[in-house]
Amino acid sequence: MTMNIQFFKSKKFYIGAAGILAGLILISLISLSLVKLTKSNAQKTLNAGFYNLDEKMTKVIKENIKKSEIAKVNFKNLTLEELKNEKIYNNYDLIFTWDGITASNLKTRGANFSGRIYNLIPTSMRRENEENDRRALPLLLDHFEFSYNRNVSQKIGRENPQTFEDFLKYLDAAKKYTFTPFFTNGGDDEILLGLISCMIEAKGGYDAYSDFVKQVRKNPNFEKIAGLKLGKSGSVSMEEILNLFRSWQENGIVHPNWYNAKYRDIIAFIEDGQVSVLFTKLSVHRTIPYKLIRDFSTERAPVAAGSADHAVIAPAICAVKLSHKSLCDRLLQSLLSEDFQGSLSMGSQLGPVALRGESFDLQADDARFFAASCRYGSRAGIYLDAFTPASESCKKLCQGIRHYLTTGRYQADF
Repeated sequence: MTMNIQFFKSKKFYIGAAGILAGLILISLISLSLVKLTKSNAQKTLNAGFYNLDEKMTKVIKENIKKSEIAKVNFKNLTLEELKNEKIYNNYDLIFTWDGITASNLKTRGANFSGRIYNLIPTSMRRENEENDRRALPLLLDHFEFSYNRNVSQKIGRENPQTFEDFLKYLDAAKKYTFTPFFTNGGDDEILLGLISCMIEAKGGYDAYSDFVKQVRKNPNFEKIAGLKLGKSGSVSMEEILNLFRSWQENGIVHPNWYNAKYRDIIAFIEDGQVSVLFTKLSVHRTIPYKLIRDFSTERAPVAAGSADHAVIAPAICAVKLSHKSLCDRLLQSLLSEDFQGSLSMGSQLGPVALRGESFDLQADDARFFAASCRYGSRAGIYLDAFTPASESCKKLCQGIRHYLTTGRYQADF
């Protein structure tokens, strides 16, 4: 009897142990499945950050991402402090922002997009053989544009000028018919620096502009960079451009206080029919009442005869890839497709970048055409290429520029 009791006790023990072991194995299998499921869901989810994009642009991009149904995407608007944090590379897969120094900094530790996606955009926009050239893709184009009053053009019997030399002749001829042949809202730092960027690029080509960016990034002090001869040929300097503006101020080509003018001033001058050439951004152009802007036709900056290869100063909204998830590539390939490029352009009123895709209007299509036709595609302008938003260095540089336009002297001379 004792032996039978011990046998049954032993049997119960082994049965119990086997049950516990089976339970542990089952728990392990469930845990493993959960881990795999979590990883699988993580692979199907993207974290996207937005930086320095206004509410309208952010909304348009979000809506089109959701419509693509490529992935579940979590969105967040980021601050500059968050963008500088090392955790950004672990926490986000894509960052949508303006091309420029911010995007360049992110690309240093970014991941490469598949090369095949770049076949969707013009060769000039691919940034081939440039540093980290596969870590960002453009989506939309703004454009620093020169808009010509058709009524004035008819009176002086001239077409929109295509060369820098013809541009100067056009302005001189327009003096007879308008109070200020050239005008812009130069009180806006981005517009002021955009105009200087366009003029340096127009006179010295992309080589001079890229050198300008390099020098400003190195030392944005006005007194240090104003007189520098830019590019290999040294054909232009910022001081030379500012002296041209000062001659316009003295000779009635531009209002003497144009570099402090605001948006309301360009509206007032256009309403009075006193502007022949308006310089501003495409995105600003969109906010001008149609009845005022309808008689203006836009062009890129007129380039100097004989100057080398060019870029167009047209800031691009781009996507920077931070992770190696293939979903990033699938999403961007979708956003660069014909249908989504048309949708993005219609929603943002900016220019599409892909070879195929409907544009919001002629001005938006022109932005793409100008970028595609220039060897070096589009560049952001010094405001974005050298500075982060609300940069004190940028403000000081603009103060130095405005002081020079007022006095013809450096601030350090006083």
